[in-house]
Amino acid sequence: MLTLARAVFPGGVHTMLREHAFLAVGLVTGTVWFSLAISAYATGLGLAVVCIGVPLLVGIHRAMRAVAGFERWHVRTLLGLDLGVIPPLDAPARGPHDRRWIVQFAVWARAVLEDAYSWRALAWVAVRGVTGPIGFALVITVWITAATLVLLPLALVVPGFEVPVGQEHWALLVLVGPLLAVLVCTPLAWLAHGWAALHRPLARWALGPSEAEFTKAATERAELAEQQVRIDQELHDSIGHMITMNIVQAGAGAHVFDTDPAFAREALRNIEERGRVAMAELDRIIATMRGDDAVPRAPLPELADVAGLALASRAAGVDVELVLTDAAVPSPLGRAAYAIVREGVTNAAKHAPGSSVHVHIDVDSDALGIAVVNTAPPENPRQDGSALTDGLGNRLGVRHGLAGIRDRVALLGGRSVTGPTADGGFEVLALFPLEVTLGAINAQDMCECHLWSRLRDRLSV
Repeated sequence: MLTLARAVFPGGVHTMLREHAFLAVGLVTGTVWFSLAISAYATGLGLAVVCIGVPLLVGIHRAMRAVAGFERWHVRTLLGLDLGVIPPLDAPARGPHDRRWIVQFAVWARAVLEDAYSWRALAWVAVRGVTGPIGFALVITVWITAATLVLLPLALVVPGFEVPVGQEHWALLVLVGPLLAVLVCTPLAWLAHGWAALHRPLARWALGPSEAEFTKAATERAELAEQQVRIDQELHDSIGHMITMNIVQAGAGAHVFDTDPAFAREALRNIEERGRVAMAELDRIIATMRGDDAVPRAPLPELADVAGLALASRAAGVDVELVLTDAAVPSPLGRAAYAIVREGVTNAAKHAPGSSVHVHIDVDSDALGIAVVNTAPPENPRQDGSALTDGLGNRLGVRHGLAGIRDRVALLGGRSVTGPTADGGFEVLALFPLEVTLGAINAQDMCECHLWSRLRDRLSV
C-alpha cells in the first residue's frame, strides 16, 4: 500500500500530507488574514481625515510583519521552504534636533509606510484570501472522493450500510471502488500538489528578502567578515610583534639580572615603553572597530620607520641587519613594506630565537623588493637555554602572519614567496610593482648577487 501511495502521490506520502495540511489550513488563515486586513486598512483609510486614522494605518501596516512571521513559520513547517532572514525595518536614525515626539513619530511612520517587506506581506495575504478557499476545496474533494470509493466494501460486512444504487449494481461498485479511488484521486492529488507548488515562488517573493535586500545583507556580512579579518591581522601584526619582543627581552633581562643589572634595568625600561606603545596601538584598533573618527590617531608606520623597527628589535635582543634604499614610495606600499618586515622579524624571534635576521629593501625603477631572511637557529637559542614557549611547553605561534603577508602583497598587485632556505633558515620575499605591471629583467640585473635578479627569478616561478 505504501509503495502504491509513493508511486501515485507526488513527492511521497509525507510531502503530500504536509501540502494537503497547508491547503486545508489555508481556508482559515487565508480568510482570517484577508478579512482582518481589508477591514483594518479600510477603517484606517476612512479615518485618515482625522488624527486617529494615520496612527491606526501605520500600526496596521507595521503588524503585517507579525502576520508575515506566522506565515513564514507556516510555509517552512508544511511546505519545507527556507525563506532566509527577515529584512529589518530600515528606520532612519533620529538626529539630535528631533526631540519632539511628533517629529520622531513622523520619521518612524514614514519608514513603516515605505517598508517594502510589509507591502509584500500584504500582497501575500490578499492572494491567500483567494487561493486559500480554492486549495481547501481541492483537498476536501480528494479526501471525500477517496474515502467514499475506498469505504464501499463496507457494504459487504456492515449491517445497515447501503449503496445508493440498484441492488444489481452494488456488488460491482464495491469491487471496483478502490480502483476508481486510484484513477479519480490521482489527478486530483496532482492538481492539489500543483496548487501547493504555486505558493512556493510566491512565498519566496512575498515572505523572503528581495534580491536587493539579499544583496545588501550579503554585502554587510562580507564587510563585517572583512573587518574582522583586518582587525585580527592588525592585532596579530602590531600587538603580536610587541609582545614577542617583550618576551625576548624579558628572558634576556632575567638571565643577566644578577650579573648585569644595568642591562636588566634597560630591558625593563624598553618593555615598559613597548607596552605603552602596544596600549596606544590597541586603543587605535578599538577606535577603528567603533568607528570613532573623532579620536586623533598617530600616522601608521611606513617605509621610513623600518630603521626604527630594526633599532627596537636590536634593543630587544634580536640580531637584525638592515640594508635600506632611501627612496620615496606610495604610502600604501610603505605601510605594507613595514608590516612585512615586522612580521618577518617577529617570526624569526618566535620560531628561530637566537638567529640573525637580514632585512634588505631596495627600490628599482618599477618595483619595490623586500627580503627578510633569518639564519638557522643555534642549538641553544636563548641565553637561558629555552625557546619561546607557552606555559604548556608549546612553541608560540604557527606562522599565522604568513597568510597576512600574502594577502597584503596580493592586494597591491605584487608577488611573494615564503619558505625555508637551504641552510635551515627562513625567508620572506615580496615584490611590489611601482607601475601598472612589473617590467622585464634588464641585462645589468642578471647578476645572481643582485636582489632584483633573485627576487624576480624566484617570484616569477
